Amino acid sequence: MTLVLVAIVLCEAVSLIGFLERNDELRTGNDQLEAANRQTAQHISELRSSAEKIAATFTRLNDGIVRVPGNEGRLPIPGGNPNEGADIAENRIEKAIRDYGLVVKPVNRMRHESSVTFEAGSNRLEFHRLLPFLAEQENSNAFLFLERVDLVRPAQVPAFSTNPTGLEARLLIRVLSGPK
Repeated sequence: MTLVLVAIVLCEAVSLIGFLERNDELRTGNDQLEAANRQTAQHISELRSSAEKIAATFTRLNDGIVRVPGNEGRLPIPGGNPNEGADIAENRIEKAIRDYGLVVKPVNRMRHESSVTFEAGSNRLEFHRLLPFLAEQENSNAFLFLERVDLVRPAQVPAFSTNPTGLEARLLIRVLSGPK
């Protein structure tokens, strides 16, 4: 009877040691899963913050696109007037250039790209005022390109004059466009 009891206790002890080893393995697995879950949660939070930054960048870039009426650059609609929507709508970029004191007119050129071109000019724009304006316009819109900048000094002003002089300025500005 004693031997049977000792055998039962030994069997119980062996099974308990097996249970402890399996529990340790499960605990280690749980710890690894918790660490992986924490890492995944951190990665998800980084992705969410990146998604907000991407959405803000997309909004900023989307705001930089000039909206024009009609299907500019595409085949005309059958039965429609091909010149319909050819006029470029007043937009905030053109308005900003006008507010600065430049005369602006749209240039209707057939291009293979989706852009709108403006020609701007003034006969009284001083150089020290022109540079901040150009920098502000280029920094405010990622899709604004200066294709040409022509500056001419009036003939009556001597070269290297230290007095502020109104220059004859002509700018050719191109902006990415999309449908309204």
